[in-house]
Amino acid sequence: MDHSSAWKRSDPALSMDLGNGTDRQMSAEGMEEMNRQVEQFLPLVDFIAQFMGENTEVALLDLTDWTSSVVAIHNGHISGRQVGSPVTETSLQALKAAAFDNAPYLVNYETVAKNGHPLKSSSYFIREGEQIVGMLCVNIDYNDLITARNLLNTMVASEKIPFESDQSQGMGDTGNVQELVSRNFLKVMPEGGGSIQGLSQNEKIAIVGKLSEMGTFMVKGAVSYVAQNLGVSVPTIYRYINLLKKDQQKR
Repeated sequence: MDHSSAWKRSDPALSMDLGNGTDRQMSAEGMEEMNRQVEQFLPLVDFIAQFMGENTEVALLDLTDWTSSVVAIHNGHISGRQVGSPVTETSLQALKAAAFDNAPYLVNYETVAKNGHPLKSSSYFIREGEQIVGMLCVNIDYNDLITARNLLNTMVASEKIPFESDQSQGMGDTGNVQELVSRNFLKVMPEGGGSIQGLSQNEKIAIVGKLSEMGTFMVKGAVSYVAQNLGVSVPTIYRYINLLKKDQQKR
């Protein structure tokens, strides 16, 4: 679909000075044509719109006649404007801001499309001396980007595993496996304390079972540290784990 609109071309057959510093071309029939300064920006209308795509409206405004200021527009379906449309209230507000700040342009302000979609808008002010005679306006409908962002947020959303606070901090401490095992050991040791050497085999198996439930053995290198803490060999820890698995299968 071609959303571009035609514009009036100036006829070099006749020109006149309106007396206010604005030089306008007149056709042979006497129809007033575009401001020469504004006309220089005509090629940018299609250039920007074709580069940005159909979700970007580009409009060129000639402010000599505010009642029909739009002299060229591409993708006018976004705002509902066409060639000959008047200057909008949003454009007037941008003009006021430019006049107050003497700004050459105004970028990234929010407006609303005809269909209610949010627009990211920017305006370049075309001047003859100190007088603003035209505007090059770019309005980007970024509603599809918002939809894509929300979809991505949904896809990457996750919930934390409900560890106790000190446990979760330990899991995030990469590289210090021994510290993790030591913390978990304090949680699973039988009440009343006592030495590791005084523990029976069943008690050691029970400790290995609790450590396994806490996910301790999912950390690389944890088996070796657990074996050291229990005063047994690494194969013995694996034997305890296998006994626990078999016992669980019988239940």
